[in-house]
Amino acid sequence: MIPPLGAPEQPERVPEALPAGIERIIGRYGGQVAGPLVLVIGGLHGNEPSGIKALQCVVSKLHERGPAFRGELIAVAGNLAALREGVRFLDHDLNRGWSVRRVAKALDQPVSAEDRERADLLDILVPRLREAEGETFVLDLHSTSSPSAPFLTLADTLENREFAQRLGMPLVLGLEEQIDGAMLEYVGRFGPICVGVEAGQHDDPISVDIHEATVWLALVESGCLARDTTLFDLAEARRRIAAARAGLPHVFEVVYRRCIGPGDRFRMEPGHHNFEPVRAGQVIASTAAGSVRVPEDGWLFLPLYQELGDDGYFLVRPVRSIWLGVSRMLRRLGVGRVLPLLPGVHRARERTDTYLVDRRVARWLVIQFFHLLGYRRVRGTPRVVVFRGQGVKE
Repeated sequence: MIPPLGAPEQPERVPEALPAGIERIIGRYGGQVAGPLVLVIGGLHGNEPSGIKALQCVVSKLHERGPAFRGELIAVAGNLAALREGVRFLDHDLNRGWSVRRVAKALDQPVSAEDRERADLLDILVPRLREAEGETFVLDLHSTSSPSAPFLTLADTLENREFAQRLGMPLVLGLEEQIDGAMLEYVGRFGPICVGVEAGQHDDPISVDIHEATVWLALVESGCLARDTTLFDLAEARRRIAAARAGLPHVFEVVYRRCIGPGDRFRMEPGHHNFEPVRAGQVIASTAAGSVRVPEDGWLFLPLYQELGDDGYFLVRPVRSIWLGVSRMLRRLGVGRVLPLLPGVHRARERTDTYLVDRRVARWLVIQFFHLLGYRRVRGTPRVVVFRGQGVKE
């Protein structure tokens, strides 16, 4: 049985640095029999070692036992330089800035440690995704600075959603709408099913267990390993994840982000944890300007308890299962084709999957309707909001 979340006064653990000898390719297995390609990245943040340790365990057991395997698993280390130092990053966050423009600029003129790390990762990920003949899957393994039940993040395509739901953890939708240029957003352009896996607190041994269990489940659900494999206990992996989940709702949506600006001196009040219910007006942090109060009722998400990072906290709220069903039905019916007919909605000339919404005309429930159809807000002004499809078929 996995123990409950830590007590409120529990201090943040300090992650230990990984050995200097760690290589970019942690390991690989398979490749002799046609099938899916599963790419798993651990340690994109250098203070999150649990994904690396879990992948080392998985690869070691695969080579030790030699099970039948369709397709190929490739386990990859993310920010090697930061992992060796045990810090989140050296110059800037490696899980930000993966827009096409910024990637091209960094490849042409690398100026930071993370630019070089990104180039190495692209050299591994992009050719393999382009050359793959079967289905492709990318998992990005992370952990949190506060105590947390495990959860999954994803761009809300039907394919991503349906695969993620088979892994048994709460889904958090809309995080990609709040942050700029996560790695999975860029990699998703090459067509794989992409899921981010947040296993728990950074240096909690349980986070390693959850990451390992999730990778085994992903290998089964992708079709690489047979469901009757004796390599690990499939039912026990699901029980372990269910216990860590702590009875949370199945799906959440991000509704608010508290960003941190230069000189803010943002500091969370001690004792908060992920998925903690909070009330409007509740003081949960402080800055140089004074107390930080929660703007609306919700569930606290990713409260910042580490020195580096520009996201103070988020708020999420549960999504009722009926809306997931409505969303699936509308997308499969191709309702998105009628969007240009709605008042105040215009298709962007340069991209067929992008729409401009005039707030002065389309005032009511616009964001919710676009979300149901698989679109996410990518930027906006007081007058115009821009929505882009996530693998939406029209």
